[in-house]
Amino acid sequence: MAAPANVEFKTYDGITLRGDLYKVTKPGPCPCIIMTSGFGGEKSHMIPDFAVRFRNAGYHVLIYDNRCWGASDGLPRLEADPASQQRDYLEAFDFVTTLPDIDVDRIVYWGTSMAGGNVIIAAAANKLIRAVISQVPFVSGELTSMASAMAGSMLDQRAMLLDRRAVKEGGPGKGTMIPIFPNENGQGGILNEAGAVPFTKEMERRGLKWEKFVPLQSMANVAMNEPIAFIHRIAPTPLLMVVAENDVTCPAPWALDAFNKAREPKTLHIVRGAGHFDPYIGSAFENNIKVQLKFLEEILA
Repeated sequence: MAAPANVEFKTYDGITLRGDLYKVTKPGPCPCIIMTSGFGGEKSHMIPDFAVRFRNAGYHVLIYDNRCWGASDGLPRLEADPASQQRDYLEAFDFVTTLPDIDVDRIVYWGTSMAGGNVIIAAAANKLIRAVISQVPFVSGELTSMASAMAGSMLDQRAMLLDRRAVKEGGPGKGTMIPIFPNENGQGGILNEAGAVPFTKEMERRGLKWEKFVPLQSMANVAMNEPIAFIHRIAPTPLLMVVAENDVTCPAPWALDAFNKAREPKTLHIVRGAGHFDPYIGSAFENNIKVQLKFLEEILA
């Protein structure tokens, strides 16, 4: 198979997003899967393994970096803004519909972690897609701000206000930065789950680089993000939700509650014994990708 092609496309507000296009070689229009990574993630972070398997099954795949991250433009750098990322799925959809050999009636949204929540809202808003896969999704800023390791940084509104003022007065890069991942030396992080350190070690083993900090303002953006409130609007678009049984970062009970609020047609797959970072690697990945390929085969046939 040929290496993915570098592509770029503009958003409605003038940001250039960049990604990789994995194209199948067989003639004629084929389905296309649009993918992005989650909080703190870039297009090279594990999801190419999914893209290769999807392409091998006969689907074109577009993976792109979220605005402000990786190869994509946007300021402030490294800010996670779910609302903008959700709108950018529509920009990616618009882009792939202009490409040759894309079956515009069989386009699928795929997202994981924060992007797993993003695709819920994006799919609720765009009825032109054929299906949506939401993997270990973030479903509620309200629940997260009340119950997790993020709570302190998300609820300190005075600190948020002072930080915004510092950025406005000093420019991007002048605000407070907070760690994304914990480390083996005991430093905490936003994604404060036992599997986070092994996940970063696996990225190191693969020669991948990742950002270690995000602007504090990302927490305000996350707190206002509520995919669970939109999930019932995905129908009648088919939904596959993948939940890690022991997920702490995006707790499994919250994801299951969101799934119960979704309307048919919907499919649930629980990755047994897995934490938030497991469905990308090893046997959990193999279990996961087989279920996703089966879902796509049934929907896109």
